[in-house]
Parts: sequence; structure tokens; C-alpha cells
Amino acid sequence: MTRTSDFNLTAVQRLLSLAAVTATAFGVGLSFGIGFPLTALTFEAWAQPKWMIGLAGAVPAIAVLLALPVLPRIVVRLGPVTAIALGCLAGAAGFAALYAFQSPAAWLIIRLLMSVGFALPWLAGETWINSVSEESTRGRVIAVYAIVFFTGFATGPFILQNLGLDGPWPFIVGTLGSAVASIPILLARRFAPEFCHDGSSDVTSALRMAPAAMASAFIGGFAEITNLSLIPNVGLAAGLSQNEALGLLSAMTIGGIALQFPIGWLSDKVSRHAVTIGLAVAFVLLVLLLPFALASSGQAKIVCFLLGGAILGFYTLGLAVIGERIAPGDLAAANAAFLVMYQAGSIVGPFAAGVAMTASPVNGFVAIMTGLMIICGVAVVLLDRRERRAVERG
Repeated sequence: MTRTSDFNLTAVQRLLSLAAVTATAFGVGLSFGIGFPLTALTFEAWAQPKWMIGLAGAVPAIAVLLALPVLPRIVVRLGPVTAIALGCLAGAAGFAALYAFQSPAAWLIIRLLMSVGFALPWLAGETWINSVSEESTRGRVIAVYAIVFFTGFATGPFILQNLGLDGPWPFIVGTLGSAVASIPILLARRFAPEFCHDGSSDVTSALRMAPAAMASAFIGGFAEITNLSLIPNVGLAAGLSQNEALGLLSAMTIGGIALQFPIGWLSDKVSRHAVTIGLAVAFVLLVLLLPFALASSGQAKIVCFLLGGAILGFYTLGLAVIGERIAPGDLAAANAAFLVMYQAGSIVGPFAAGVAMTASPVNGFVAIMTGLMIICGVAVVLLDRRERRAVERG
């Protein structure tokens, strides 16, 4: 049921290897954090219709979904260092191209291509983390990786607030951030794991290797993207001011960052499956409390802070279970399948919540979030039980 890393490093070398891929994660997260709001706000400034703005926001997820079935073999063939470096440079070139070609159609194409590029360090980086991590500390290591990536993502909007959209500076920062992200990996190339792919598995078959972890990825996708996209709208519908509604988003982001290490630590001490179910229960209870908490901005921020920790925890725990249960030869394909499920959740969640909020913004949001979480939580329990029975039968 479990596996340990087959990649032998000294303690210092392992630390340097993990530090390098984690540092790269900050640059990749920063690029995402700049790219999404920069595109949405620029399309708004260009007076594009709402469906076009929505399409621009969905393009990265579409690109990743289209590319992931073939990326594991590409990553294995290139090796992790080359794959991550090329992906970061592709992202840097994408930001430069966005500045050079100022039209909606060009931006859709460029965002599609640069998102495929960014999928390389995303996939290779998470496979690297799982290959190098030791089982006894895997949850904490992945938690730190998630914290750094999410911090980079959260830094992007802050940079845009200070630089504005006019002029070249947002594109310069995006270009430099993406390019510089490749440097730690290049410096630590001696400590890079060797990826392998035995040819017997692809993304489709990998979905069946750790089905409970794949369900966690779907949960993480729909919970994270839906809440980050729509929680300000829920706050506004409940009567909060614009600044107060945006404060809910900030509280959720801070909670996601602050609570990941305790969740990762706990997952190293007890069953990761049990922690996942605990987060699902906590998520449902917190969402049910949200309508009452929205009567006060301070209470709502506390609830959103805790929600942020639970939301990001699903991704952290699912990725840790992948490393725990998947053999080295299948790790790249399994991580790709994990990302496919995350992207699927990130598409289904906002769409379903948007429909549910049409009649009642607050109650519709609560209903769809609790309903999806209960369904997915039950799926995690059943899939984990089936997976354990299959292992016991040999």
C-alpha cells in the first residue's frame, strides 16, 4: 500500500533538492497570480463581452487538460530539469508576447500556449517532490511546497495593484518571474531525481491507481477555484461592502497558507485518508455557518480563514497519497491524472455554483458547495475502501 523514495540522497542533498523545486514553485505561482487577473482586467478594459472574459479565464485549464495526456512521456524523455526550465522559459516568452500583441484573439492563443508551457514545471515539480520526499515527512514537505506556490499566486494580484495595468511593468515582472523560476532547478540539477515511465500506464489508467487521491484532486479543484472566484460575490450579495467582500478573499488566501503545515504535519502522524475526511466534514460545517457569519465582516473572515485551510488541504493530502501509494515508474502518469481531476473540478465547481447562485446568491452557493462536498466525501470513503480491499486480495 505504501512506497518510499528509491532516490538515494544524503540529508543535505535531499534538502537542497527540495528547496530548489520549492523555490521554482514560487515563480510559477507568481506567474499564475499575475496572468489570471492581468488577462481578466485587460479584457474588461478592452470592453470585451462577459463570455469572452470567461473564455479567457478558462483557457489555461483547457490547455492543461489537452496537454496532460501526453506530458508524462515528454517530461520523462526530457528529464525534470530540462522540462521545468523549458516550461518556465515558455511562460516568460508568453508574457513578452502578450505585451507585443495587444488584441483579444492573440491573447487567447498566447495564453493557451504559455499555459501548456507552465504545465511542464507544474507536473515535473510535483513528481520531483514526491520522488525525493521521505514517507515520514511527505505531508509536511508537500505542505511547504503548496504554501510557497500559493504565496506566489497570492503575490501576483498585489503586484498588479501597485504597478497598474498601463505600461510594460506587469509584463516585465511576469517575464522575469517566469525566467528566474528556472534558476534554482538549474543550480540543483545534480540532485534531480531520475524520472521513469514503464510504458504500461497512461493518464487514463493512472486514474485507477489511487482513486481516492484522484477524488481529492477533484474536491480541491472545485472547492478552491469556486471559492476564490465567487466568495466576494457571496459577500456582496449578503450586504457587505466591496472592500469587506474582497477581505473575505484575503482571509481565505491567508488561511490556506497558514494552515497547510499543521495539516501536513497531522497527515504524517495519522492516516491521510482520515485527515481528508475530517477536512470534508469541516468544510461542510464551515459553509453551513457562512450565511450566519456574513452578518458580521469579522465573523465571516474567521470562517473564510478556516475554509481556506481546508480547501488547500485537499490538494496537499491528495498529492501526498499519490507519493505514498504509487510506484516510481507510474508517478509521472499518476501526477498528470491528479492534475486532470483538479482541472475538471475547477471547471465543474464554478459553473455549478454560478447556476445555483442565479436564484439565491448566498443560499445557492451554500447548497452547491455542501452538496458537492458530501457527494465527493462519500466517494473518497468508498474508493479508499475498495482500493484497500484490492490490495489485501493481492
